[in-house]
Amino acid sequence: MKKLAFILVLLCFTIASEAQDSIRRHSISASLDVYSAHLWRGAKNGTSISIQPAAEYSYGNFSAGIWLAYSIDRSYTELDLYASYSAGSFTITLYDYFCPPNPVKQFEFFEFTEGKTKHTLDLNVVYAQPEKHPFELLVATMVYGDDLNSETGNNYFSTYIEPAVHFHPWKSDFKIFAGFTPAASYYADQAAFINLGASISYKVKIHRKVVIPVTAKFMYNPVDEKAFFAVGVNL
Repeated sequence: MKKLAFILVLLCFTIASEAQDSIRRHSISASLDVYSAHLWRGAKNGTSISIQPAAEYSYGNFSAGIWLAYSIDRSYTELDLYASYSAGSFTITLYDYFCPPNPVKQFEFFEFTEGKTKHTLDLNVVYAQPEKHPFELLVATMVYGDDLNSETGNNYFSTYIEPAVHFHPWKSDFKIFAGFTPAASYYADQAAFINLGASISYKVKIHRKVVIPVTAKFMYNPVDEKAFFAVGVNL
């Protein structure tokens, strides 16, 4: 009887421990970024300060979330959903970019008809091994949605490739990147570099227990011959 009681107690502790481990693997996080401008792949979206809240759920190697960009002068609005899975040095993410025309007069979030939808599905694959080397590679292809060739009516399947290198001077994250499209696409009329630049992120200590991450970005688009700069904080 004592042996049976001991086994039952041990079993209860084992189940409770496994349950706690499972609960720890679930996490929900939220963030708020404020940028002087919203920069993305060689383009500036909107003409004012961009408010960018986000929320994410993660379990193990899987994560899913929502991200919003809103220009305070109502010149640009974007709502993104995504699901992501990591395996070793690779992370694959499917984004749903929803970018309605501005000012937003009709919220067409549930319109998915090709040729009418303002959604774009973008499949991203990222390779990175920061513990071994500073090199990083992003390959992203738009697989459906608002990515149509106006002449043929077919999807471009626009592809963006961005090799990058990270450095860490003075405990910062300094990144140099060179993004390009390998063919005529949403990004350019022909194969071209569209996003050359650098970014730096640094944690600024405001108080003993208050640290605010600050990021500065510079990029140049050789196709449009335009340069952009933005600075932002994470709250």
